Amino acid sequence: MNKINYKKLLFAVLLIGFAAAGRYLLLDFPNVETMTVAILLASALLGGAYTLVVPLAAVAIFDLFYGNNSILIFTWSAWAIIGFFGLVLKGRTKSAWKFTAGLTGMGMVASLFFYFWTNFGVWLIGSWYPKTANGLLNCFIAGIPFLKWQIIGNLIIVPVAGLAFHFLYEKIRIAQSKPLFIPTPRMPHPSKRG
Repeated sequence: MNKINYKKLLFAVLLIGFAAAGRYLLLDFPNVETMTVAILLASALLGGAYTLVVPLAAVAIFDLFYGNNSILIFTWSAWAIIGFFGLVLKGRTKSAWKFTAGLTGMGMVASLFFYFWTNFGVWLIGSWYPKTANGLLNCFIAGIPFLKWQIIGNLIIVPVAGLAFHFLYEKIRIAQSKPLFIPTPRMPHPSKRG
C-alpha cells in the first residue's frame, strides 16, 4: 500500500491554487495564464498521478466558477497533454537556472501545442469557419493574437514562477529528507533508581 506523501500533496494543492487563481486574476489579458507553469511544475517535480491531477483539478475549479465553452474537450485535453510535456524535465532539478531554462522552453512548446490544438477544436466544432483546409488556415490566422499573448505571458510567468516554485520545492524536499529529531526523556541509570 502506498503511503501518502503529504508534502507532495501540499505542493500539488499550492500549484492547483496558483493555476486557478492566476487564471482568474489574468482574465483581462487574453491567453496570459498561470496554468502552463503550474502544470509543467507538477509533472516535472512531482510526476506520477500529479501529472494529470493538477491540470484537471485546476481547470475544473476555474471552470466551476467561470465556465467554459463548446471547445471544453479541447482545452481540458490540451492542459492534460501539456502535463506530460513536463515529464521531459523530471529529475532535472539539480540547477535551478538550467531547470528554469528548460521549463521556459517547454512553456513555449506548450503554448504552440495549445494554440494548434484548441484552434483546431474551434474549427472542428464551431460554426465560424468552413470545414475546409482554407477554413482551418483562417482559424489559425485568427488565433495568432491569442498565441502572441500566451507566448509573451509564458516568457514572463514561466521563468519567474518556475524559479519561485523550484526554490520552494527544494526547501520542502530538503526538509523532508532530514530526520525529525524528537527529544526523548532521559531515563536514569538503573543504579540511580530509587
